[in-house]
Amino acid sequence: MKIRIGKFGLLNNYLPYYRLEQNGVRVIEALPKQLAEMFETGGIDFAPVPSFYYLKNQDQLKSYDFCVAAKHSALSVIVISKEKTLAGNDGSIAVTNQTTTSVNLLKIILRERGLKNRVVPVDESKGGELLKQCTHALVIGDEAIKARMAYRVVMDLGEEWRELTGYPMVFGISTARKGVDLSGVNRTVMDSVEWGEENVKVVVAEAERKFGMPVEFLEVYFKSLTFRMGVAEKRGLKLFEEKCHEYGLL
Repeated sequence: MKIRIGKFGLLNNYLPYYRLEQNGVRVIEALPKQLAEMFETGGIDFAPVPSFYYLKNQDQLKSYDFCVAAKHSALSVIVISKEKTLAGNDGSIAVTNQTTTSVNLLKIILRERGLKNRVVPVDESKGGELLKQCTHALVIGDEAIKARMAYRVVMDLGEEWRELTGYPMVFGISTARKGVDLSGVNRTVMDSVEWGEENVKVVVAEAERKFGMPVEFLEVYFKSLTFRMGVAEKRGLKLFEEKCHEYGLL
């Protein structure tokens, strides 16, 4: 059986999957929420999925080593604003329709920080369109990277989580259906991760051509992420699960 491997169609999966795709492995690219939907319909066998989706369905899924986690600042999971701050302001936050994990992380952070901002789901992904609806906007992925270069950033959710817990925030985790051993695929993906980490300059040069982003930002961005589910990442994910239960999100 040919294993269908997926990845986030975002900059944050470019480094880990670069070598794999250079070696001719066909990878299905989709947004995180779409990959979760593909798992639901049986359209994919191994891929990262949003952490919130994994936690909701972990009785049916097996996790593997590859993940997408922010060591400190996430850089691509941010709240942008027309104002200087969220604190002391009851302005609502428009939330992109592309998120499952980040919106729940935002709700946790707001509760933990004692902030009263209303979260408003909006069927948009671009920062400018979201800000037409509300005072603030939660933007993720490549749209967040574009937005941070054009608008004021009032919250980086990875940074906030790190300050609250002392642990990395895991935004995505590689999974497969329980009962199917895909450890071989996992090793292949992790070999690609290792190659990317050891050849960052090569990946950055290719990413600059593909995405048209500054080299300086790409170098910082790739180093801000971790792609291995280590002890700290597992603890961060467990804390996220506990907070989701505490606030009635799971």
